[in-house]
Amino acid sequence: MINFENINHFSRLYDILNRYLRFTHNHFYYKKFHIYGKENIPPKGIPTFIISNHQNGLMDALAILYLFSDRRQPVYIARGDIFKNQLVAKILRFLKIMPTFRSRDGNRKDIEQNNTSFGIAAQVLKEGGTLAIFPEAGHQAGHFLSSFKKGFPRIAFKAEEFADFELNLQIVPLNIHYSDYFNFRSELLVTVGKPYSFEEFFELYKTEPNQAYIALNEKSKKEIKSLALDIEDKEHYADYEILRTMFHTPLKELKKRDKQYLHTQLNEDITIVGNIDRLKEQDPSTFATLMQTASAYRNELKKANLRDWLINNKKITFRHLILQSAVLLFLFPIFLFGFFHNIIPFSLPNILKRKIKDPMLHSSLHYALSVVISFPIIYLIIFFIVLYLSGSILISLLYIGAVLGTLFIFYGYKRAFIKWKAAWRYSLLNKKKDPQIIRLKKLKEELFSIKKRHQI
Repeated sequence: MINFENINHFSRLYDILNRYLRFTHNHFYYKKFHIYGKENIPPKGIPTFIISNHQNGLMDALAILYLFSDRRQPVYIARGDIFKNQLVAKILRFLKIMPTFRSRDGNRKDIEQNNTSFGIAAQVLKEGGTLAIFPEAGHQAGHFLSSFKKGFPRIAFKAEEFADFELNLQIVPLNIHYSDYFNFRSELLVTVGKPYSFEEFFELYKTEPNQAYIALNEKSKKEIKSLALDIEDKEHYADYEILRTMFHTPLKELKKRDKQYLHTQLNEDITIVGNIDRLKEQDPSTFATLMQTASAYRNELKKANLRDWLINNKKITFRHLILQSAVLLFLFPIFLFGFFHNIIPFSLPNILKRKIKDPMLHSSLHYALSVVISFPIIYLIIFFIVLYLSGSILISLLYIGAVLGTLFIFYGYKRAFIKWKAAWRYSLLNKKKDPQIIRLKKLKEELFSIKKRHQI
């Protein structure tokens, strides 16, 4: 096993790499990176233990890293099975990531390695460092929290024990939320909760450590749950999801009046889910009707190959579609330029995506392979080709600027074209009074009628 003893030391090479990754993450891959509650982050030098929900692979770790503007280099704890390859393990160590093994990840020797890892992690905290961990010990495929494992409280208590229980370790809960898990140029929100300590469990830890671990996990899960969208009803998860997206205010509308629009929408989602849970408890028959109607609506959408935003959308008029067609036609040459220069680095991850069964790792693949590696390489190649043909550095730089600018036009055009096609199809079916469209309209009206009557 690779030695992780000096993982907390400041690395200049890592700092340089971080500057590049910070820019590509905050301004290139994501359209906007929102931080709510940044004032709750303890200053650098105060022992800080970051805990967070975990839904989106590597992107969650980067979301934590780029919270900080003080050049600190937090140490991460990750599941041990990804450290089996020595080269990968060295890369992860460089990225300040340490392993912790679950019983299903490794053999007895691996599990015993946890004591060493936890000891090093505790030492990081004792030295005033910042440690980050995902207590669920694995990312979840959706908006819900799983059970918290014992690794997080073991490290927290060990750090306090190393300092004779006078460290005053600050635990900072986070919620990481995405406007879209998978798509390039989506938006990212990190909500930072208020730091808290856990001295009320110190005496319990000295006599019953396992009970202290459970108590700290319960307290910490409540803290994160207060910030997060947690759909506990797994049986009806898909129905909850479509209902919250139907009932909340679209980001496009919120942006016009609210600077913290993604946080506002998240709070709307939390309220909607809470109201549906309340309905489930207080009026089971109406809840059952709501779930049946939502399920029928989802199935009809799938059969019709349509999206919810199309149904009963008053903005889809013949005049609007003609105007959209004219705009798309006008922008088509710019789209072609962007497509020709950007399609290879943009689409390269799609080849490997088929081999990765877990969809929650797809955005990590896109970011790492496209944004971090292939785009810079392709752009350098284009730069030198143009430089060779033109003999002018200025022309080459302007050309690369055009290529970069049209990447966003190419991607936006692609999404707009898909929506334009769907809108035309829906409009024609609606005009013909297609039976499926009639059923979808009726089901959607029923759902909003239940929402109104029961204040969901």
